[in-house]
Amino acid sequence: MKLKISKSGALVIVLLAIGVFLRIWNLNHVPVSLFGDEIDAGLQSYSILTTGNDYMGNPFPVMFRSFAEYRLPFLLYLNIPFIKIFGLNEWGVRIGSVLLGLISVYGMFLLSKELFGKRVAVIAALLLLYSPWHLIFARQANDPAMLMPFVLFGTLFFIKGSKEYKFLLYSAVTWGLGIYSYATLSLFMPLFVLFLFIFYFDKLKGLGIKKLAFAAFLGLLVISPYLNESFKGSTTRRISNITLISQEEREMLVSEGRMWARGIWRKAFYNKYTVVGEKLFNNYTQAFSASFLFSDGDPNPRHSVGGFGQMYQFEIITVFIGICVSVAALKRRERKNHIIFFFWLVVAPLPSILTEGGGTHAPRLILMLPPLIIFSAMGIDFLLRLKKPLLGKVFMIFFTVFIIFSVSRFMHSFFVIWPNESWRFWHYGFSQTINYVKSVDSEYQKIYFNNTYEPMLKQFLFYYKYDMNLFQKQFTGDVHIENLEEGFDGFSLGDRYFFGDLKKPIEQLAKPGYLIIASGEKDVTNPHIFENSNLKLLDVTTSPYMDKIFYVYTEN
Repeated sequence: MKLKISKSGALVIVLLAIGVFLRIWNLNHVPVSLFGDEIDAGLQSYSILTTGNDYMGNPFPVMFRSFAEYRLPFLLYLNIPFIKIFGLNEWGVRIGSVLLGLISVYGMFLLSKELFGKRVAVIAALLLLYSPWHLIFARQANDPAMLMPFVLFGTLFFIKGSKEYKFLLYSAVTWGLGIYSYATLSLFMPLFVLFLFIFYFDKLKGLGIKKLAFAAFLGLLVISPYLNESFKGSTTRRISNITLISQEEREMLVSEGRMWARGIWRKAFYNKYTVVGEKLFNNYTQAFSASFLFSDGDPNPRHSVGGFGQMYQFEIITVFIGICVSVAALKRRERKNHIIFFFWLVVAPLPSILTEGGGTHAPRLILMLPPLIIFSAMGIDFLLRLKKPLLGKVFMIFFTVFIIFSVSRFMHSFFVIWPNESWRFWHYGFSQTINYVKSVDSEYQKIYFNNTYEPMLKQFLFYYKYDMNLFQKQFTGDVHIENLEEGFDGFSLGDRYFFGDLKKPIEQLAKPGYLIIASGEKDVTNPHIFENSNLKLLDVTTSPYMDKIFYVYTEN
């Protein structure tokens, strides 16, 4: 029996293969380096793998204690088998995100197929596969990549659960596990699941109160460890650090507003409620702005590629058409399917807008992506179904060329230009420097690491593949101590490794058996000091633009 594949089917297979390849190719170099949060995630997974504790010594925690904050556990546990297989490196840290990203594409296909048919599902899956917004986070070890499968499959299982009870149990477990992936879900999930429950209540009530109660109990059971940590405050500590507006800023804005106002309007127009309300409104509208979505994207170079929005420019057209198609469908019997995604899109920004800069923060706004992809897919499907006279055919040819050009241009920028332009934001340079230091480590009694570019302890532990049992015994804190050593403020790990700030003149720290890693930006403002016969320059790490990042030197 011969397997027959249509031309459109063959095209879909080719596009899927190319998309999967682009998710994996050159993963250790794009993004250009492991960012500090990725280093931290890999180090926590490595510590659990080798010691059974997080690197602060807590056994198999629900919330991982890092140097600066508490972290949700899903990514950190997910990475353990990959670090075991690939090692403590870029592949071991990032491949889990790639896998979750591809599972998300499959989840998008299944959810779209359940609600809108196979044709829209294929288009939606391809759009997500090539999505700039999704691709960036699916190639880095970051929590947003973890979130998407839980949202897509949790929604799919809930909808199917209104017809077949076992899927409702799957949904409860999926949503419950999702809350351990990314903090934004803890705010989005209650609103969205409550909406789905109300929306499908006519079907759900047929299951009976006992079955519904058991499904709810199962979901609560899954999230009970998270709730326990919430009562302790460890799940909210990070959110409190990125709050929408500080009390000091709020008071300042109120004072500035009242400076020239008089009478009743003074308090009516300028108070803490109007100030906070304006911030929330600005954040919310920014999330839907053409600038954020289609032209400029997130201003943080780790979250978007310069010159591109979070979505492709051609999707201005397809999303708009898709929304129009959905609005028209509200008058027909299948309106429920469309209302779900309108509600989803409206509430998706809410967790993000409660934080500073949340109106353009792509990781916290990534919940917007599934409904936008669905609308874009419906827009493309509508264009493909149109009966096309000659003018329409010409338009579709040009539009197809525009799509190919847009995707190709983005991929070129993503793989070729962006890694070089964004080097500083990815903490480029640590790998090269620390691997060099490791290669000469045995020749020195003491090694001093500069902390001014970025705190270097976790980078050191990661690239050294340091014995985490030994670290947990040696580590007594990272508070800087003045004059810990002559010419050095900081802290030590054991009696060999020191982390902190070099005092000027930095030449004074160079002594027999000492190795110093100095910052090119903060410390070595005059490279001519290495012409001094008392100093021996061993290695220099440079950026793609030949900026000097680190100098490694000792006494001559």
